[in-house]
Amino acid sequence: MHVFISHSRVNSSTALRLCDELRKRSVDTWLDVRDLEPGAEWDRSVASAIQGAAGFVFLIGPPGPGDRWQTFEWQQVVDLEYYLDPSKPLIPVLIGDPDVPGFLKTRQSLVLEDTLGSCGDVADKIVSALKNPASCVDEKKLELGRQARRQALESFREYSQVLGEEDIKRAGLRTVE
Repeated sequence: MHVFISHSRVNSSTALRLCDELRKRSVDTWLDVRDLEPGAEWDRSVASAIQGAAGFVFLIGPPGPGDRWQTFEWQQVVDLEYYLDPSKPLIPVLIGDPDVPGFLKTRQSLVLEDTLGSCGDVADKIVSALKNPASCVDEKKLELGRQARRQALESFREYSQVLGEEDIKRAGLRTVE
């Protein structure tokens, strides 16, 4: 099992340095710029790596335009609902002062400073978080997120039922005409 490293293209060199620091600490990482097989389809390979990941590190920032590749990675994690599992390590690492995406707001963020040795310090904190992922989760925020999800699903079910009933009424009117 590996730890998936999500990063924007702007942060590729930082992602590589952090991977090196994590590997020095015996953490198996998966990073597209290093681990993608030549000729492989990027989206399928990334989706497979995400599904097989034991944990995630998200390099976020600096603020600027979104990276469609990182957005794809984040969407995979959201679709698999990993953000709802406190035992699944999801570790946001902030570069600069970016906005943290909603699905990571229940997790404690680490800050990567622009100093020599900061990657090593952050790697040590990541290793600790991987060993005890629940310690990095704000349980109150996580429960609020679960409640919001349940309410959204219930609203969707009710809306779908109303649409179904309207379809039945329309179908009934067509057969009478």
